[in-house]
Amino acid sequence: MAGISLYCFFWLMACLTPDPGDPVKREKPVDTIRIAWDRTTLQHLSPEDARYAGYARMIVLHDGSLFCVYECQGATHAIRSYDNAVSWTKSVIIAAPENEINRVVPEVLQLQDRSLLVSYNLRPGGNNTDPSKRFAIEVRRSVDGVRWSEPVRVYTAGHEFINGCWEPAQIQLPSGEIQLFIANEAPYTQSDEQEITLFRSKDNGASWTAGEKVSFRSGFRDGMPVPLQLKNGKEIIIAIEDNGIDGTFKPVIIRTPATGAWKNAPVLANSKDRSHALDTRNRVPTDAYAGAPYIRQLPSGETLLSYQSTEWRNNAPWDRSDMVVAIGDSEGRNFNYKSRPFNFSDSTKTCLWNSITVLNDTTVIALSSTNAFSDKTGVWMIKGYVQRPAHARR
Repeated sequence: MAGISLYCFFWLMACLTPDPGDPVKREKPVDTIRIAWDRTTLQHLSPEDARYAGYARMIVLHDGSLFCVYECQGATHAIRSYDNAVSWTKSVIIAAPENEINRVVPEVLQLQDRSLLVSYNLRPGGNNTDPSKRFAIEVRRSVDGVRWSEPVRVYTAGHEFINGCWEPAQIQLPSGEIQLFIANEAPYTQSDEQEITLFRSKDNGASWTAGEKVSFRSGFRDGMPVPLQLKNGKEIIIAIEDNGIDGTFKPVIIRTPATGAWKNAPVLANSKDRSHALDTRNRVPTDAYAGAPYIRQLPSGETLLSYQSTEWRNNAPWDRSDMVVAIGDSEGRNFNYKSRPFNFSDSTKTCLWNSITVLNDTTVIALSSTNAFSDKTGVWMIKGYVQRPAHARR
């Protein structure tokens, strides 16, 4: 999209999803990017006949192809595109349900040796009373995206829903160390608290250290961590949901220096390394929900934060959320200029468990679990084109 013509630009803006009724005060315009969501690129990625599919995550591989994982009827699936998300391969099942335990909420990372590492969550049924069926985190590796290794267990939590572990996500540092983060309530069997726990691997996921508490707000529930190594090389940040910072869940950023990462852990409630993600003029109203954050960074430095929110809805429950994308600076701060990639008028429809993929400096993809375009919830994508400020020639 670099060097887009004026004709194409105005055509694209005509496809931009409108966002009326912005609940926050408009800021004075600043010299930063915007994202135009192109409704002509809307596409259903999960199987048409699936009763449910969602929680999609996508990465760009070293060869330029796209690799997407998602959950579908209790299993973790993968698909691949070799033509920039125009068409996709038939799905491959990476991890299927076993012994009435689902393998779901996956995340994918391409390692330095170009193999793929997929993490996922073992989840018995919500009413489980069988102690042999436990919540857990596992990983599998593949060199081709089709054939997958036997699972490696990273962590095992309790068997009850209230003492589970959740939502793995991982990064690999320049040293080769993999850091995998989860939301973890297993240590808090006598309370409703939850922490963010870190596990490390120095052998490409073959073995893992014991867990380390990296983020915790006493009496509350830090959750749904997504790590990001900033391109400035100075910090690692994690986007989490925090229900103790401002009413209901809100997106929060946890940070640590890249050198000696997590020596500042655990990052507690009043730490300088914990802060609101959104800038003060773009905060979500106290009584509105804004959870399940996801964070990525453009090659040019700007950071993108997605989350699911009821801020545009009137007294809606959390599971009637929109997907919202906000734009931050190169340090993962001051997120503003919100937009909704998937916009629709039916208030009974929803967008949940969303994520963002950066293709390059000009194009991003938003992914959502939504029932807005079908009678069933499935994985949908839409492309967004980065618009940079125009400067008059001197």
